Amino acid sequence: MVIYELKTMQKCEIKEENTVVALGTFDGCHVGHAAVLRETFYKAKGLGIKSLAYTFDTPCVKGQECILTLDEKIRAIKRFGIDYIAVEDFDGVKGMGGEEFVSNVLMGTLNARAAVCGFNYRFGRGASCDCQSLKEFFEKSGGSVQICGQITHNGTVVSSTLIRSNIRNGKVEELLDYMAPYSVYAVVEKGKGLGKSLGIATINQKIPCGKVVPKTGVYITECEIGEDVYPCVTNVGYRPTTDGENDKLNVETHIIGYNGDLYYSCLRVNFYKYIREEKSFSTLEELIAQIEADKKVSLEYFGYRQ
Repeated sequence: MVIYELKTMQKCEIKEENTVVALGTFDGCHVGHAAVLRETFYKAKGLGIKSLAYTFDTPCVKGQECILTLDEKIRAIKRFGIDYIAVEDFDGVKGMGGEEFVSNVLMGTLNARAAVCGFNYRFGRGASCDCQSLKEFFEKSGGSVQICGQITHNGTVVSSTLIRSNIRNGKVEELLDYMAPYSVYAVVEKGKGLGKSLGIATINQKIPCGKVVPKTGVYITECEIGEDVYPCVTNVGYRPTTDGENDKLNVETHIIGYNGDLYYSCLRVNFYKYIREEKSFSTLEELIAQIEADKKVSLEYFGYRQ
């Protein structure tokens, strides 16, 4: 386990300080997770002790893609004013029984005097314990547990599973009702420079390993460059018009109104809406015309006027 003080992002240890602990994977940091984190913040303030989020460095299910990388998850949790984050290696605790986990890890290492979790939180060897078990274990030692109820959207329970499905199906606009936009935060790689020669310069990025991949196609996006945000058009796919047979998935973004050199910068591209499938064009002129049409759609979406 590694513990960070979130204001400074310095590694630390919890020694004499008591804590209220938020429990969850927090993958996606959706509205359900937000309720847990907010309750943790206010409960800790009310008790005059520190707030801490306890989570894992990878998804708990082996082979499952993540919505947020660990850095993105920490960034999201930090926004709730939480004092500390404890990042656990799941393999290190997956064999623990539920009561042992609460006694040794939560109340022991993390000095937890209270905990907050979602209605479907599970823990202990083989996920054998639920939130009611957590409450019982804490109350044995004079602690308390707050359980946050389920949150639904259009009749469906908001969950990380739902979010992964929406991303894979290109339904990124639906995510905006219950989480921050799906994003790709990655280094800008040097490409062939073809877009620039055609007057439609693009940046090329790769989706971080292990992160859920959106449906191939063209999206309305925004790119964060320093303190500024620019409207964009992003193609997720294999660039069939210019690369032909290409087996490497690429995220290629045209940043509207920006002409600077961004090679090797680490940039965030936020996805807002899927607008069309990726397709091959017979000529570069047809490709340019389609990109110009896509730019217009993006600008209209964000309310820009040319």
